[in-house]
Amino acid sequence: MKQLVLLLFIAFLSVANAQEDVSFDKLVQSYYKTVNEDASKALEYILQAKSLAVVSGNPKQLAKVAYCIANCKLELEQNKVALAHIESAIVQAISLNDTLLEYKGLSLKGIILSELGEDSKALIAHAKARAYVNELKNPIYEVATLTNIANIKKRHKDFEEAIILYKDVLKLLSTLNDPVNVEYYRLLVLMHMSDTYLWLQNTKEAALYNEAGLKMTNKKNASAYYPLVMNKAIIKYQEGAYKQSVKLSKLVELYAKGKKEDLYLTSLFYLGKNAYKLKSNEECIEYLGKAYAIMKASDDVSTNEKELHEFLMLAYHETGNSEKELYHIQQYRVLEKKQSAEDLKINNETHTLIDIVPLKTENNLLEEQLTQETKSKKGFVMASVTLLILLISSVLYLKIRNKRIRKKFDTLLQRVSTLENDKKEKIVTQKDTVSDEKVHAILKRLTKFEKNEAYLSQECSLGAMAEEFESNTAYLSKVINTHKGKSFTAYITELRIETALVKLKNNKTLQSYTIMAIADEFGFKRQETFSRAFKAYTGIYPSQYIRNLKEKG
Repeated sequence: MKQLVLLLFIAFLSVANAQEDVSFDKLVQSYYKTVNEDASKALEYILQAKSLAVVSGNPKQLAKVAYCIANCKLELEQNKVALAHIESAIVQAISLNDTLLEYKGLSLKGIILSELGEDSKALIAHAKARAYVNELKNPIYEVATLTNIANIKKRHKDFEEAIILYKDVLKLLSTLNDPVNVEYYRLLVLMHMSDTYLWLQNTKEAALYNEAGLKMTNKKNASAYYPLVMNKAIIKYQEGAYKQSVKLSKLVELYAKGKKEDLYLTSLFYLGKNAYKLKSNEECIEYLGKAYAIMKASDDVSTNEKELHEFLMLAYHETGNSEKELYHIQQYRVLEKKQSAEDLKINNETHTLIDIVPLKTENNLLEEQLTQETKSKKGFVMASVTLLILLISSVLYLKIRNKRIRKKFDTLLQRVSTLENDKKEKIVTQKDTVSDEKVHAILKRLTKFEKNEAYLSQECSLGAMAEEFESNTAYLSKVINTHKGKSFTAYITELRIETALVKLKNNKTLQSYTIMAIADEFGFKRQETFSRAFKAYTGIYPSQYIRNLKEKG
């Protein structure tokens, strides 16, 4: 009788556990169905699943739950909490020897760290995740990793290389037979490519990729649809169609408020910028003020904050509030200095971690292999073959990279030829094209300023120029923004880089200088600042440009 009772009890436990597993799986399925559109609801499902996993004590379920909670917290923009949960998921994945979960955990950790503004740590996470790609034998994971790395490059203004990576991802996607993931990543990459071209103010290419993305989605897929609508609003802004941009931005604002903080911030930012362009300064201050309040209270680091201070500075100048104007000038300068240093640091680390570390890892693995296998003749031969393959791969990699640089160099030379012709044919802005006498006077002085190459002085600053032009910094900045189509810093930097390109091409003595000396020659106080600006403008580093010039003879 006791044995029968025991058997019935065991049978009951088996059925109960089977029901529990089904319930857990159903809850996880519900989580995946809702996480992109309603992260709060998805979190409810996964917390219920966690309760079942705790009762059952199933370590695989507990690890999966930790990952899912982290993903929900990321969607809800609770990034510090998300980081704690993903760290837990990674530790559990390692103890379970679950390669896939460890890869996914490291990838998500990289995304969370980027949202927290810690891109150095994010790159390390993505580099570690990439080490598992070959082991997982699914190219979609390479797609995900390359996309994440491209996003970091874009964030730190290495736009040309970001675009190359995005295009590589699109080519890779075209070879895959995985409709669901291919569609997801293609849409994601189209969205990011449009955004990257917008940073480059190339509205034609931005619109091309954005429209392709819009054709793939609709309002039902809101998490993809509204970021594309926001891109379209930015395109209209850059084209000067401010009222159309406002209309689109308000659609996004209505959707994103209380759901997607970063998208909501972007909509407020462009509503403010459009208001300024439409000469509604109070409205500009209201929208940008809301955005700034959210930024200060958030864990996220916004790439728009520096420009936000610039527009608030201009709007407060127009309304005569000099105290607020000064505050935002100071904030702008602090961020400009900080972001320039951070951009250079991250772009250097990207090259080091993503391009060099994988080769170092292979060399270390090969060294271990050689130590073990040289015990026998057969092992020695195998190790030699492996070394040969590694060397060939390294050579091929360098050849492909040099070919890309050469292609960029050839394109750059065409631009340099255009610059040389422009300098010869440059004419002064005609008075009848500018009705405002004060603006015309400043533009005339700017023409003389450019002709005399006064921008090559390291002492050249907005304040010094404003004083020399008998104006003030806010007004001069506004004239440059309006008539040159860029900020003061971008204006001076581009003049310096364009001059460097032309003079380096035509002066072999200058080509023999150190990069530090060349930087000094063209108005840059630091070699790193010059290299970063040169790379951002041309797509290659100064050393690569000079080397190719010498090879060309």
